[in-house]
Amino acid sequence: MIKNNLKIAVRILWKNKLFSLINILSLSLSMAVGIILFTGLKATFDTDHFHPKLNQLVRILTQETNEGEQTKWATAPLPLATQLESVSFVEKTVRVRLAGKHNLQTDKGDVPIDIKFSEPSFFDVFGFKLLSGNAQSLTHNPNSLFLTEKTAEKIFGNANALGQTVEFESLGSYTVEGIIQDPPLETHLPIEAMLSLNTAEILEKKEAISSISQDWGGFKSSAIYARLQSEGNLEQLNATLQNYNRKLDKSSFQFLAQPIEDITPGKIAIKNNPNAGVSWEDVKTQLFIILSLTLLAAFNYISLALARAFSRAQEVGVRKTIGATRGQVIGQFLMESTLVALLALLFTVPCVTMLAHYIPDMDDVTFSWDIALVSGLITYAVITGLVAGAFPSWLLSAFQPIQVLRKMKNIKLFRGVAVYKALIVVQFSVTILFMILVVIVADYDRKNNAIIRSIVPSNVLTLDLKGEKYQNLQNEISQLSQVETTLATNWYYEPIKMGKDSVTLNDKTLAINYVSIDPRTIETEGISLLAGQNFPSTMPQSTEQYVLVNEAAAKLLASKSETLVGQNLLLDSGSVQVIGIIPNEIIGQQLPLIYRYLPNEITTLTIKIKPNTALEATRAIQSVWKDHFPEKTANLYNLKEYRYSGEISGGISGEMEIFGGSALIVMIIAALGILGIASYSVETRTKELGIRKILGANNIKLVWIVTRNFGILMLIAGLIGVPAGLFCGDLLRKEMGSYLDLGLINISIAFGSVAIVGLLVVLSQTIRAGQIEPVNVLKAE
Repeated sequence: MIKNNLKIAVRILWKNKLFSLINILSLSLSMAVGIILFTGLKATFDTDHFHPKLNQLVRILTQETNEGEQTKWATAPLPLATQLESVSFVEKTVRVRLAGKHNLQTDKGDVPIDIKFSEPSFFDVFGFKLLSGNAQSLTHNPNSLFLTEKTAEKIFGNANALGQTVEFESLGSYTVEGIIQDPPLETHLPIEAMLSLNTAEILEKKEAISSISQDWGGFKSSAIYARLQSEGNLEQLNATLQNYNRKLDKSSFQFLAQPIEDITPGKIAIKNNPNAGVSWEDVKTQLFIILSLTLLAAFNYISLALARAFSRAQEVGVRKTIGATRGQVIGQFLMESTLVALLALLFTVPCVTMLAHYIPDMDDVTFSWDIALVSGLITYAVITGLVAGAFPSWLLSAFQPIQVLRKMKNIKLFRGVAVYKALIVVQFSVTILFMILVVIVADYDRKNNAIIRSIVPSNVLTLDLKGEKYQNLQNEISQLSQVETTLATNWYYEPIKMGKDSVTLNDKTLAINYVSIDPRTIETEGISLLAGQNFPSTMPQSTEQYVLVNEAAAKLLASKSETLVGQNLLLDSGSVQVIGIIPNEIIGQQLPLIYRYLPNEITTLTIKIKPNTALEATRAIQSVWKDHFPEKTANLYNLKEYRYSGEISGGISGEMEIFGGSALIVMIIAALGILGIASYSVETRTKELGIRKILGANNIKLVWIVTRNFGILMLIAGLIGVPAGLFCGDLLRKEMGSYLDLGLINISIAFGSVAIVGLLVVLSQTIRAGQIEPVNVLKAE
């Protein structure tokens, strides 16, 4: 029976190739996000599954009790590993010290590399493999460095990394003696570069890093793993760990073992667990989204299936006449919808695989194409097909042979289409909302890029101070013949590095961002104050007396911003006076900002050089830097190219591509949803339209009669989508600044584009109303 239904389904789909293609496209678009979520979930559950003896691997957690409050940490003190080595059922232990990002110095500037310190057993316990080198180098050679394939390529390109010497800022020089193969799957323990634990102890003695090797309290930057003799030893290990409790001055520690397989999906309650992947709550959310997409796909399929209901009536009537049961007819239609869903899956998977490289956070996602994933995707497609085909198959199988033989084209498939009209309104409301956001963000990008092109000078360099004192360096750079001015600041047209402090004025307390600037910045840049005066020429460095605020901050602090000048604020528990108000930043986010002179927090020198001296100025500045700080690389960049090059290149940003692409997909899905209902509407009103034509109605009027109801639906969608878009746009404006234009023109463009697309889709069907021949209609009756 199934084989027979399959043959019939294939024959019918091939006979109606155009309709089948539209259905496949509709389901493909609806299923695409579901497939992306499926692969993401697969990557989550595949995490760390490349380690051998996975069920025997555990991570030691620290449970800290401080003033009665318990906190679980994914890290553990290194001295605990020595205790575990004496446990009989523990085969091996691995200590990993998490050093974080360190700058690797290159001719082109610093490259931040995540460093971990470990030992040779790392490659025995885990499934990380060495492509070259010997793990024992981590014990015998304190200058030995292991890099992953991806890191080696990032640093050296296609050149052979082995034997190369690199310099890490504050850590010294190391020789690459091993290349670690990039893991085949996701891992909670990502590696970029590895040094020896012996090296860490040497660096501790030099006070280059904190001393935690023998410190039970320094557990937040180290991890301990163990391989047990069998999975059944887990309870024994947890019982044994109770004997290693520790008490410090203000807290006490207990330890417990967590199977590696339980790390991902992550548990939110465990701290220091950044690479654990999504939580179980996120998994449930993604499954809910997949279910919603399935229902959306079903709605579009149903509307398209109804459009062909009458053309299938004769087929159903004939099959029933020759003895087919209703169940057999339902089975055939379900087979068709399932086959369409499977074909949509075959079309969507390759497309999603190619597009994944352009999807944020998906480019580096790794998972295994195994039976579980393939079975899951096929099951998803089959369920989508069954859900999509359930209602049309039940409805179409209800045709009676007598109705078909009498050619009753006015058969009512269902009592009304109110539910479908509501779904169309919802679809187009969401589309309008999306399109409003796309239009206003695109307009924001266009205007912002124009401002950047016209205002940001091309002869400004920015130099990262790397925590060093800037005064002497600034004085020497200022004297270079190629340099016009230098400014010590964390702000130049927009905040580069901000802090945040609690600000109190007249019993009103707010958290406001601040940047540190050179007192000469305002005068040098020719910025006109809105009120008050600039910093005095002689500013004390030891105590803070004055601050400037921008207009946005002034409006937050006082009802009339000009009255703020001269008032004292409580800032950092100290009193400072507001002496001036400057305009909001002309580029980037219009954030409320306080401008302070905090020499110790200034992280950047902004250097304006003379035109056409970029090469000479760069060399001279790097030479001055090397004289002052020979152990550190000068991170010197052209401000316009470094901070704004992607914004002013004239192209569309990656985020905007994704955002606009998502809106386009939503619009196409909505258009396909209305396509079937429009076709069905023309079919059911054929007799009425034929009679109207006999009574003198012209073609345009007939098309308008059928189209106007859909125009009303568009207006209703606009009444919902436009206010929703304005609301979301206003939320976005608070984040991105007042340049986000929610004016009539942008809103009209967004709504008009959606309405035009929707009406064109409707017209593609309703235009048939003008082609109706009254003779054929009356003859059929």
